[in-house]
Amino acid sequence: MSITLESPVCDIATEYPQSITVFERLGIGYCCHGTHTLSEACAKKSLDGSDVLAAIEALNSDHGNRLAQSGSLGDLCGHIVQRHHTHELQQLALIHNLIVKTQRRHGAAHPELFFIGELVFSMEGELKHHFQCEEDMLFPYIAKLEKDPRTPPPAMFQNISQPLRRMSLEHDHTSEQLKLLREKTNNYEPTADACTTFLALWKALEDLEEDMHLHLHLENDVLFPRASALAEQSS
Repeated sequence: MSITLESPVCDIATEYPQSITVFERLGIGYCCHGTHTLSEACAKKSLDGSDVLAAIEALNSDHGNRLAQSGSLGDLCGHIVQRHHTHELQQLALIHNLIVKTQRRHGAAHPELFFIGELVFSMEGELKHHFQCEEDMLFPYIAKLEKDPRTPPPAMFQNISQPLRRMSLEHDHTSEQLKLLREKTNNYEPTADACTTFLALWKALEDLEEDMHLHLHLENDVLFPRASALAEQSS
């Protein structure tokens, strides 16, 4: 779906759940009363439709592939933090709120929502800790290692293979959680009684999975092997 000013707000929220953060910030209704177009919704709030459209489209920008091919490891670490860590934590917060709302409205008919909620809330806590470890310890060390391969590792680990192995194992765990979410949501196939919020939840979960897969690829297949090769130069 290509977003235009004539796109219905409910369709935008369903296809691009990250847009809900913009809608909620601006007070634009997107669920039961989201049949109006983006242009109509902006006019009611005296908002510049072009600015709102640009804010939504900006959420979809990405340049990780270019960094993976030719960027420095420091820049790639920065991209992962700014693009993936930040986006995924925002997405998890959005999903958290959508799950609570959907459980309240549809939980009686769809008990699987409570299992999904427990799984997502567990992921949220685990990923916050995982991201913090990377941002506070591993990524700064990789950036220093790139400038000087002789840089000694921080005191909390003997060599870079230790944190890389730990982070990779946690990545495997996250991948299994994402696989289970897809299974429990029937491949994110919406149910017949799904409202806009329900549809937005399914799409937000699917978008999280897509972003996490790219994120894990950048770390497992690009960042970690290059960092490990740098460390070997000093041994």
